[in-house]
Amino acid sequence: MDLRKNTLLNGALYLLALIGTCIAQMHGLHTLEFICKPLLMIILSSWFFFNSRRVGDRFTLLVQAGLLFSLIGDVALMFTYVDDFNFLVGLGAFFLAQLCYAFAFAQNIADVGGGMEGILVPLVIAFGIGTCAFFFTWDLVPHLEEGLGVPVFAYVIALTLMGMLAAFRYRRTYPRSFWLVLVGALLIIFSDGALAWDRFRLPLRWSSLWIMVPYAIGQFMIAAGALAHVLDPDNLLRREAMTT
Repeated sequence: MDLRKNTLLNGALYLLALIGTCIAQMHGLHTLEFICKPLLMIILSSWFFFNSRRVGDRFTLLVQAGLLFSLIGDVALMFTYVDDFNFLVGLGAFFLAQLCYAFAFAQNIADVGGGMEGILVPLVIAFGIGTCAFFFTWDLVPHLEEGLGVPVFAYVIALTLMGMLAAFRYRRTYPRSFWLVLVGALLIIFSDGALAWDRFRLPLRWSSLWIMVPYAIGQFMIAAGALAHVLDPDNLLRREAMTT
């Protein structure tokens, strides 16, 4: 068995890296954080790559790019204690990550098609995401530091778009893939909301847990959901039929 593809092994390593990151952030152990936090996306990206490389389509490449930009964002945010400009760098990297995920979900929707079938459910979910994003941003804007209004607003748009397009995968993928990706997207939205609240509004008790745990679980669910979409036996047989 290829250990690089093994879900149990990589999941255990991912969990250890998450625990190490949370402990490091709670106790200000920068060296431990420098080791553990980047490992999260390195492990997840490696596991996703070696499981999806036999497919190698635009959808998987966009998800892979999202994981890469998330790694860059994680690294940048580790150094905000050195220079606050790194927050903007991290925000920019995560902006690109959310766009990559959004484009991947849009690619899935375009590939499958389906017209207006089952449109009510994703419309309701998307409306809920958009409404929450609007009111949260409306409350947050007066508390933003000077010069952060436009970057934060742009990021909220990208994040909201990602969540909405995850919802519109309804009936355009397998149920397991849909729910994994949608819940993962919602967890990332929650994590980013907690990060913004902790930084700009009121400091959260156990902020590293509120931010890192939903973030890490959300990223893992998106990657797992993407794999469930492309590695389903029916999907693989259909791909093989199209290439013969």
